[in-house]
Amino acid sequence: MISLRTFYSDKKNLHSLVLLHAFPLSSIMYDRAAAVIAEHAPSYNIILADFPGFGSAASETSWTISGTMVELHSKLEEQDVRDPVIAGLSMGGYAALAYYRLYQNEVKALILSNTKAAADDEKGKKGREEFAVDVEARGAQAVFDRMLEKLISDASKKVNPELISRLKKWIESATPSAIATALRALALRDDSTDLLPVISCPSLLITGEDDAIIPFEEMEKMSVEIKGAKFVSFTKAGHLTALEDPVKWGSIVSSFLNVL
Repeated sequence: MISLRTFYSDKKNLHSLVLLHAFPLSSIMYDRAAAVIAEHAPSYNIILADFPGFGSAASETSWTISGTMVELHSKLEEQDVRDPVIAGLSMGGYAALAYYRLYQNEVKALILSNTKAAADDEKGKKGREEFAVDVEARGAQAVFDRMLEKLISDASKKVNPELISRLKKWIESATPSAIATALRALALRDDSTDLLPVISCPSLLITGEDDAIIPFEEMEKMSVEIKGAKFVSFTKAGHLTALEDPVKWGSIVSSFLNVL
C-alpha cells in the first residue's frame, strides 16, 4: 500500500503539494528539492508518497498505478487534504496522470516531470517482464546494468559524481521483489494520451534536454497537447531533474505554485 510522509506543514496552509517518485527510487529523491519548495512556496504543505515496496511503504505481491492512486486519494481524504497539486517524475508522472483521470475535479494543478502519457506497447511490456525476471534473478545489479547510467546526464555525473553512489544505495534499499512488482505495474499502466487535450487545470511540465529514458521531444509534444501548459527544459540534465538540480527544480515548482 502507498505510504505518505509529511515533509513540511503549516496549520495556516489551505493547499498541499503531493510528490510522486520515480522508479526504482523512493520519495527520498525529493528531499532536497522539497526543502527548496518549503522555503520559497511556504503556503503549501508538502507530502511525499512512496509506492508499494519503496521507502516506508510495505511491499505487495501485485499492484497497479491506478489502484495506488485510489489509495492515495483515500489517504489524503483521511488527512483532510483537499484539491492537492499532484506532481510526479517518470513513474510518478504516470501516476499523476492516473490520479487526474480519476479525480480531475479535485486536482488544483498538475506537475509532470520527465514522463510521458503513452502506455507501453507490446514490445515495451515484454521488455519490462524480461527486466523483472532479471531483477528477481540478480537483484539490484540488474538495475545497475540496465539503467543506472541512463538515470542522470553525463554533465550531472561530472558535477555531482556522488550521485551514482547515492542512486546505488537507494536502489539497493528496495527488495528485488518490490522492484520486479513495480516493473509489472508499469507495464500494465493505462494509456493517458487521450487525457492530455482535456486537462483543464494549470499544468507545469519539466524535462531535461539530455534525458536518455524519455526524450525531450516527448515532453515537448505533451506540453503542446495540454492547453496552457508551461514547459521548462533543463540544459545538461537527464532523467532525474529533481535530483540532478534540486535547487532549480524546486525554484521552478515554487514559482508555479505561487501564482496558482
